[in-house]
Amino acid sequence: MLTIGQMARIHGLTTKTLRHYDSIGLFAPALTGRDNGYRYYRPEQIITLGRIVWLKQLGMALEEIRRLADNGSLDSVISLRESLQAHARTLQSAIARDQQVLDHLTRYLAQPERSLPAPQTPERILYPALRIMGMSWQQQDEGSIAQMWERFFPREEEIDRLQDPVGTFGVCQPLDDGQWRYVAGLPVSADAPLVPGMVELQIPARHYARVKHHGSVTTLPETFRAAYSEWLPAAGMAPDEGVEFEYCGERFLGPMHPDSVTELYIPLKN
Repeated sequence: MLTIGQMARIHGLTTKTLRHYDSIGLFAPALTGRDNGYRYYRPEQIITLGRIVWLKQLGMALEEIRRLADNGSLDSVISLRESLQAHARTLQSAIARDQQVLDHLTRYLAQPERSLPAPQTPERILYPALRIMGMSWQQQDEGSIAQMWERFFPREEEIDRLQDPVGTFGVCQPLDDGQWRYVAGLPVSADAPLVPGMVELQIPARHYARVKHHGSVTTLPETFRAAYSEWLPAAGMAPDEGVEFEYCGERFLGPMHPDSVTELYIPLKN
C-alpha cells in the first residue's frame, strides 16, 4: 500500500489535492486508518490517478472527470475517447467565441482615440405623428443595422415618400415581448401603399428631447448614452419608454462624414 504522500509525489501533486479529490468523490483511498485516519492507496490506483491528472491538464472540469469515474469511463478506452472527442468540440467552440471577442477588441484598439461628445442642452420638441415605411432589423436577424441600411438605400425609390420632411429616419421601436426592432425608413402619407417586403410603423405625436450627433454614425451610441446619463438629467428632463428615432436631414452628409449632423429624438415623460 502507498501512503498519501507517496501517491502525491508520483504524480507531482500535493496531499491537499488528494484530500480534495477524496472529499468530492473523485478519487478515494483504498483504505483509511481507523485509528489514525491515514489514507492508503493500492499500486493499481496509480494508473487511475494518472488519467485524472491527464484529463485535468487537458482542461476537463473535475465534475466531468468525476462523472467519467462514476460510470466507469476512465477504464474504458472507447468511452474515454468519446468523452475526449466531446471535450475537443467544446474547446473548439470556446476558442471560436474567444477569437470573436479578440477580433472585436483588436478592431477597437486599432481605431483612433475617440473624444467624448461635447455637452449640449436638449431641446424639448412637440413632434407630430408620422407614418414611416422601410426595412427592419431585429437582434435575432443576420447581419447588422449598417448592412440593413445598405440594402435599404437602393430601394428608397420604391416608396411614395412625403416631400417634407426631406430626410430619412432610423426608428427604434419597443415590442410587446420586451424586444425591440430598428426600422430604416422614409415618411409616407396615411394612404401610401405598403411596398412588398417592407414594414411600417407610426411615430407617435408627443414631446421629445432633441439632441444632435456630430460626425460618423459609428459613435452615435456614445451620444445617446451621454444624452440619457448626463444631458437629460441636467436639463430636468425624464426619458420615457417609447419610440425613439434618428433623423438624417439636410445637414446629414453621409454615414462616415466627420461634419454630418444627425438629430436624435428621445421620448419624454410629461
